[in-house]
Amino acid sequence: MSWWLLALLLLQTPVAGPLFYVEAAFVNRCGSPSVCDFVCDCWDCSDENQCGYQKESQALGTPFTCDFEDGTCGWEDISTTAYRWSPAQASTSTRGPEPPFDHTLGTDMGWYMTASKQRAKPSAAARLRSPPLQEAAAACEIRAWYHLWGSGLNETQTPLTLELSQGHRTITLWQSPPGRTYSWRELVAYTGRIQGTFQITFSSTQDFSSTTQLALDDVEFRNCGFPRKAGGPQTCGAEAFHCQRGSCIAKDRVCDGTADCRDGEDETSADCDSFMACSFEEDWCQWTATSWLRNTSLHLGLTLAGPLRDHSTNSRKGFFAYVDTESPDLQEGTAWLSSPTLALVPNHSCYLVLYIHLHGLNSNSLHIYAQTAEAMQHVWSRTGDLGNYWFREKVDFQVAQKFKIIIEGRRGMGHGGSIALDDLRLSPHCQVQDTPLPTPPPLEPSRPPCAQGQFACSRGKQCISLEQVCNFEAECDDRSDEQQCGMTDFTSDPGGWMDISVGRLRWNTSWLNSVGPVFSLQEGPGQMFSMARAATPVLGPSGLGCALQMDFTTGPHGFLALAIADESLGTRWWAWFAQGNGSAAWSEATVPLGAWKRPFQLELLATEDIGSPRAPLPLAISSISFVNCSTKALASASQAQLSCNFETDWCSWYLEQSNGFDWKRSSSQGWTMDHTTGSGSFLFVDPSGPWTRGWRARLISAPQTAAAAAAAAAAAAAAEVSCISFWYRMDGPQIGTLTLKMKEAGESEQVLWTRTGSDGAVWHREFATISPKPGQNYQVIFEALRDGFLGRIALDDITVTPGACTAQQRCSFEADDCGFSGPGQQEWQRQNGTGGWGPPVDHTIGEPEGHYAVVSTSADKLPPGQVAVLRTQTFPPLLRTHCVTFWYYLSSSEPGSLIAYVEEEEESGEQTGMLSLDPAQEAAWRYGSFVAKVQGRWQVVFAVGGASGGPASYVALDDLSVKEGGCSKPGSCDFESGPCGWSKPHGSWYSWDWKEATTPLRSPSPKEDHTLGTKAGHYAYVDVAVLGLGKSMARLVSEPLAPTLGSCLTFHYHMDFLGRGSPAELRVKLTGTQGERAMWSATGHQSRTWVNQTLLVTSLVEFQIVLEATSGAWASSGVIAVDDVRYAAGLDCASPPGGQAAGSSSPPQGPVVGIVVGIVSSVLLALIGAAACCLWKRRATRERMAEEEGSDQGFDNIAFRDDRIILPEMAPDAASA
Repeated sequence: MSWWLLALLLLQTPVAGPLFYVEAAFVNRCGSPSVCDFVCDCWDCSDENQCGYQKESQALGTPFTCDFEDGTCGWEDISTTAYRWSPAQASTSTRGPEPPFDHTLGTDMGWYMTASKQRAKPSAAARLRSPPLQEAAAACEIRAWYHLWGSGLNETQTPLTLELSQGHRTITLWQSPPGRTYSWRELVAYTGRIQGTFQITFSSTQDFSSTTQLALDDVEFRNCGFPRKAGGPQTCGAEAFHCQRGSCIAKDRVCDGTADCRDGEDETSADCDSFMACSFEEDWCQWTATSWLRNTSLHLGLTLAGPLRDHSTNSRKGFFAYVDTESPDLQEGTAWLSSPTLALVPNHSCYLVLYIHLHGLNSNSLHIYAQTAEAMQHVWSRTGDLGNYWFREKVDFQVAQKFKIIIEGRRGMGHGGSIALDDLRLSPHCQVQDTPLPTPPPLEPSRPPCAQGQFACSRGKQCISLEQVCNFEAECDDRSDEQQCGMTDFTSDPGGWMDISVGRLRWNTSWLNSVGPVFSLQEGPGQMFSMARAATPVLGPSGLGCALQMDFTTGPHGFLALAIADESLGTRWWAWFAQGNGSAAWSEATVPLGAWKRPFQLELLATEDIGSPRAPLPLAISSISFVNCSTKALASASQAQLSCNFETDWCSWYLEQSNGFDWKRSSSQGWTMDHTTGSGSFLFVDPSGPWTRGWRARLISAPQTAAAAAAAAAAAAAAEVSCISFWYRMDGPQIGTLTLKMKEAGESEQVLWTRTGSDGAVWHREFATISPKPGQNYQVIFEALRDGFLGRIALDDITVTPGACTAQQRCSFEADDCGFSGPGQQEWQRQNGTGGWGPPVDHTIGEPEGHYAVVSTSADKLPPGQVAVLRTQTFPPLLRTHCVTFWYYLSSSEPGSLIAYVEEEEESGEQTGMLSLDPAQEAAWRYGSFVAKVQGRWQVVFAVGGASGGPASYVALDDLSVKEGGCSKPGSCDFESGPCGWSKPHGSWYSWDWKEATTPLRSPSPKEDHTLGTKAGHYAYVDVAVLGLGKSMARLVSEPLAPTLGSCLTFHYHMDFLGRGSPAELRVKLTGTQGERAMWSATGHQSRTWVNQTLLVTSLVEFQIVLEATSGAWASSGVIAVDDVRYAAGLDCASPPGGQAAGSSSPPQGPVVGIVVGIVSSVLLALIGAAACCLWKRRATRERMAEEEGSDQGFDNIAFRDDRIILPEMAPDAASA
């Protein structure tokens, strides 16, 4: 590194924000006098850094963009109160109005700007200003993404505005629409041509009592620079205008009211005097207005839909013509603007250039007619919401007679919206005539056949409500209410698709040889360089199974996308897109749309280079159809069973669309194998997928009926209660939440089951009881939340059977009480940490919102001698030994006693596996476990005894689990059936996973575990490649352990990295009330095999062991794995078994003798256990298969189990040996 770059980094002033040297970007290394003018003058474009944008966003790949990942790009907070802008980063641990992820990366690692929530004086403004910018072109667009949420928002507030200031002049470019949106929402603002220096300011206004949360990300300046001449002036064609700085523009864009040349000579040439121009600054010129009005934005005020400025002067003082759509005097809802009498010069073109403003209402429209003495010829029209700016239109006239141009503004159905005109320019060959045009006979006003708010069917006198039009169900006898809704083959017209393009491309119908009528792109009259857009009318509601089918070609280099616009939220997201790959082949696409409330619209977006020699086949669409979009389409499927293994299709499950975060069906390749066969299909969600910005992915069943489900099962009425079982997988260092819900018709959703965070890279089976009201329609919903971004969630083998589920083997109390019962007057209750008493956070998610079971042990609630009992549901008899684990919390003052045991349901009521727990030094969640080995039906019982506690005395329970196998000792784990008492600590740490050693061929994970030495064994691991830089660490901590003067910790670790210089590191630490202490670490490549490590542990206070993995100073690929963690309390690692400790002069006595005897016994037991391991595994496998074959809970995986150990049968001689 050169000395000057090092000095630049060292002298850098620290800022609050991303952990990079963000202000060290090179700026203007060539000394260009034209900085921040959207044109690269330096070879490295450094003259366009720190301009409110950088030369390029590395994350997005877009030029002249600030994504705030590497700093603020020169944006400066100029607020004068405590309400200010500052960099911020999302966090999965925060809950509230803050965005859960940034827009650039879509994760909690990304940065954005936020307006602080500090209390300020009433109506305080936070202002964020750009550096000085220069020379914006007429096509300049400012795009940004904002997040706006808060209870204080209403329909009239505009808490965010974008302003442009130049000298003493300030104009508003954009203001936020009413309402709020939790997702990121795009703003688009247009500057118009700006000469000289200017600045951009984002301003947020908030009241003292408001709780509005505002965030800003990905500010992009698009098409703001003038074309840069390369290698000297361009050679312009005969039909082009040559600018002084070398660029060329089309002749029909000269004298059109938009300066396309940087110096503006295309609008100041002598030819412009021959145009009949009207800017409405002084009067109506030669135009005659009927119901049109002249006014300025200054007088009209800043309305949500009206123009914020005029086009001629680009200021609030400039005049324009507009239609007052709210006026009751607007006859027939139309206004006319009439030109003088005109005549065409023979063999020349006559055209009108005008700038229109259509915004705020999709049904408002503009129409242009050529009126002759005999007739009124319709020439042009535009309908829809084009955006809050003035957009160029060009209309050609080919009329043999004298005529007048009639511009009609027509108010649509609904209220509000803007219809406005400015800068009308008639070409010189439209010559004004002195002879007036004979007045045509007056048109007889046609009486509408239907009342306002109704739709007139094409045939007959049938009228229906407008809400029934385009709802995917034909209400008219002639089906005319569904004929202009987007379903078409383009034979006669666009079928309801309206072109709403504002750039130099537009949609139109055309004829394509060998294909026929198509919907394709043509040159457009607009001044922008944006994609062509076409929209349907307002649609909806749609059904769950709704999909769009389309026959299309992108051509060799075109781009085509389908977007869904939600009018109620003002949001738009891409549901599908296709990119040309050099082929002109036709394709068919089926795009799931899902259920949407009315109103929503579909949009087609496309672009291609139509200025180059035409490709063999341009971008085109030949047909569009809707499939199963009626809300009644699934009525025939209402009795469909929910059971599905997803091997061939989705069965009766459907997607609820959510901004790109959706369930996907995948085959068993790469990430994991399915549960059904090991080579089939399953469903999954990937929260870190490209352009995934949604908050939740929902999988919804077809409507079910309780009575129908019972009939299908040929069961009694009691079978209206059913049990749904499913297999799921949640793994990754930071994965979110999976929830199972039930939604009854007309009722709110009910949570049946939920799980948050990594649960190991294995398949788990869970159950939930569905108990709808008799005969009530209901739906089942699987919902995945993006409150974690690294990992995946998978789902497979859903089964529904009659009757309630058996006792749950895992209970976190997040969804319900898991069927636990507490007989007697001493009441256990399920609550979260916000109840005012009990643990402040639960153990499952470590948040105040998490739930647990708790009982008060205060003297008045539970006097001494009384016991509060909590029982699980009844479990079936056990064929093998199981381990019961749970987490408990004893208050710091007189919590009483806690006893946990197993009680058989036999007459004897025998109690086994009893575990008695005493109050500890510190109130915290602690781990308990005991072995259950019973022959009959049984329950787990928790008994809490009173001890004259105070008002704040209590005992709480969380995360009960019943697993096959024995229990591990405190601090120890072989990870064969789970992480034992080890877990992720609360906070923003990443998680360790545990998995089976069977991995894909190219995976860097160990191919065998250490415990069994086979692919069937399990271990804990971290994929350091996904951790990012060294600030991200994954932690795995043991349960709290008692103070020790000397205990032995042994474990095996695996660190095999392809790059031997990897900075990845594994650390072992101790943490407790006295802080953290590092014990050991290993960095980089260690070995291709498992390595043993032994550590002596000492602590004077209660402590936890921490396994910490980090990728180090730079990203690297590889896996850190740990297996067979053994903690021997009271055992000095240096003491030989049965002998003296090193340096000791006296033999061990008392407890030490017991420890040594215990060690010897443990070694002998270990040898015996190793010899019997294979026999036990074989017997366990046979018993498990027999048990599962007898179960009627649905699909099972006999051919392949990702979370089971299946050893081959042993030969008889091997078994006897």
